[in-house]
Amino acid sequence: MNALASRPSIFSCEAAHGKMALVAEGGGQRGIFTAGVLDAWLENDYDPFDLFIGTSAGSQNITSFLSHQKGYAKRAIGGLSRRKRFFQLSRGLAGGNVVDLDWYFDKTTEGKFALDFTAATKSLGQRELFITTTNSRNRQGYFLRPNGNSDHWRQLLKASSALPFLYKQGVKLTPRLTNRSANCGIIDDYPQADFYLDGGLSAPLPVSEAYRRGARKIVVIRTVNTDIHSQSAWIQKLKSWIYMSGHCPKSIDYLVQHEQAYNKELAFIKDPPSDVEILQIFAKDTLQSKLLGSSDIDLQHDYRAGIDAGNAFLHTQ
Repeated sequence: MNALASRPSIFSCEAAHGKMALVAEGGGQRGIFTAGVLDAWLENDYDPFDLFIGTSAGSQNITSFLSHQKGYAKRAIGGLSRRKRFFQLSRGLAGGNVVDLDWYFDKTTEGKFALDFTAATKSLGQRELFITTTNSRNRQGYFLRPNGNSDHWRQLLKASSALPFLYKQGVKLTPRLTNRSANCGIIDDYPQADFYLDGGLSAPLPVSEAYRRGARKIVVIRTVNTDIHSQSAWIQKLKSWIYMSGHCPKSIDYLVQHEQAYNKELAFIKDPPSDVEILQIFAKDTLQSKLLGSSDIDLQHDYRAGIDAGNAFLHTQ
């Protein structure tokens, strides 16, 4: 077996009655592991969740899970994110965007790469979905709900994936910041159309947010190994690209913020409140894919690991 679900006795306590949540971590192309997990669940019609929270690639995976498009995330990661049009480091060195998110999300309206937002909306029903973003002005995390409109939903996905330096300015949004947003106590009555960036900068692993919203059983799909340094590895890679550019000190600040937020969530998972059960799904062996630039062989390996992990989790339920 190539993957496993962490045992409840490690990071969980007796669960009280409450919502069941799915939290999907980001990680760029490593999200293909999550794609495998969710495809295994689609194959077995497993979807008991009341609440979904996705960060970056995790939000894209959850969307295709809700639309019941088995195999979609695998196609998108392998068929779009590996193209030179999408990722070109030389563009960043010349002052442009390393990652062409505009092209990528335009492709999600076409042919085999089209996301079925209508089906996702119907499947979601009265349940809750939050897509994490980071406001570039105040650096706070926002948990935004799609309004059912496909263009709005697609823009939220783009914002949640817009890493600084790789997609420099971010995505301009005028989000519907209602009392259900994470920042309800400090939101202006008439919010500005600010630019929003990758949700992983402020909420890389929003487990405590799921708890705050009433979840008492939380399933977390991780795109790192149980070794905490796995996360720092791709952060260091991103830092190296930024340093090569000779500028972007603000981007470094964002990455420091990411690591602080990440460590805070790890502490919550390690010592959770007594009324919550947290189940983590990890790859048993080291994932072969990277943030970007993964080979097809590595992606196939990690997708199969995700399938194994998803099936292994089902055997525990």
